[in-house]
Amino acid sequence: MISSENRNEDEFRKLSYHLPDLIFQFTRRPDGSYYVPIASKGIENIFGCKPEDVKESFEPIVKVMHPEDQPKILEAIEKSAKELTDFALEARILIPGRPVQWVFTRSSPEKLEDGSITWYGFSTDVTKQKLDLEKITALMKKQDAILKAIPDLIFVIGSDKIIYEYHSSVKDILAAPPEVFIGKKYSDIIPGEASAVMDAALAETKEKGFSSGQQYDLLLPAGHFWFELSVAPIEDNSSPIKKFIVVSSNITDRKVKEERIHQLSLAVEQSSTSILITDTDGNLEYANSYFFKHSGYTKEECIGRNLRFIQSGNTALATYEELWETIKSGNSWKGEFQNKKKNGELYWEEAIISPVKDSQGIVRRFLSIKTDITAQKATREKLKKIAWNQSHQARGPLTDILGLINIIKMESVSMEEKSHLYTQIEIAALNLDKAIHDIVDETKE
Repeated sequence: MISSENRNEDEFRKLSYHLPDLIFQFTRRPDGSYYVPIASKGIENIFGCKPEDVKESFEPIVKVMHPEDQPKILEAIEKSAKELTDFALEARILIPGRPVQWVFTRSSPEKLEDGSITWYGFSTDVTKQKLDLEKITALMKKQDAILKAIPDLIFVIGSDKIIYEYHSSVKDILAAPPEVFIGKKYSDIIPGEASAVMDAALAETKEKGFSSGQQYDLLLPAGHFWFELSVAPIEDNSSPIKKFIVVSSNITDRKVKEERIHQLSLAVEQSSTSILITDTDGNLEYANSYFFKHSGYTKEECIGRNLRFIQSGNTALATYEELWETIKSGNSWKGEFQNKKKNGELYWEEAIISPVKDSQGIVRRFLSIKTDITAQKATREKLKKIAWNQSHQARGPLTDILGLINIIKMESVSMEEKSHLYTQIEIAALNLDKAIHDIVDETKE
């Protein structure tokens, strides 16, 4: 006849047979030794032994405890026995031939009449959860590090305009910490124009699935700042509110540089001199508007061509040889050319050509600033011609005057003769004065 105790054990075994976890009764004898009088088949999965292996001794379980975790397990058992409080602990188990597994055990103690303490509880393998948690923790740490490294403002904003999350590693830009923004509508925090830009970015994201490039400016305590938005939807079916991740990048430095470049570009384009950029072979990469207007060529006719196409053929070869030797050595060259327009008209240019170097000091391009000096050249030539011609006209009267003065100084010349000579000097002076006026008049022309 089967006893009631054996029948209960048999029923327990049948009920727990398919459970992967361990259900147990664990007992501490009055002498301090442990054993497990009742254990489900799951003990094979949890501790790698059979129920009968631990009926008299707890040692098979102690053997598979991780050496670093064993002291805290036994200490926790003793504490639970002394205070009759629940035992709950997570620890590592080392079963030969298996990877390290994490086991969570929870049980409630009960004091028996003979002074023994017995616990009723369960042990379950939480290795997967533990590894998943470690991965999530590592991912969160990585994400936190990424967020700290990003110098942008990052928001989670709902379609209701409420800011649900906010992160910034830049503490000196905004006037308030993140908690001031969370739970509020951005339209209540930022000015109307900036709020309208945010509205447009969210609307574009709803339509296209993303948005980038929308810009707005804010006057903050730290100064005037420009921001650029990048927006993407967050896939989350658990919330009735559609949410978006919004990255607001501080582009103030870029805007300042763009404005400087814009101003420089305007200055170059509005310049009354030709400004050209060529590669190291002299092929044209850029020319300002004045060059095309002055030369008569269109942009399509020039870009990519070697600048030899504007040469007149009248500039000495030695000039070009000196030019190339100078600029290829990394120095600037200054000189004059005679070039030719599209319509065949010749003109003179004074040019300053400088090398453009990269951060390693290697010459990558050449910058030319050319001024049309055709009129100045013509004026100089005219002045030379005038000076040459008029010098002959002035020298005659001047020579006469000097000669007559020398005669007057002679003692043998009578007063009557001197009077006549003075008349001749006056005539010569008038002729000299006329020659000088002629020079001035011709120069003015």
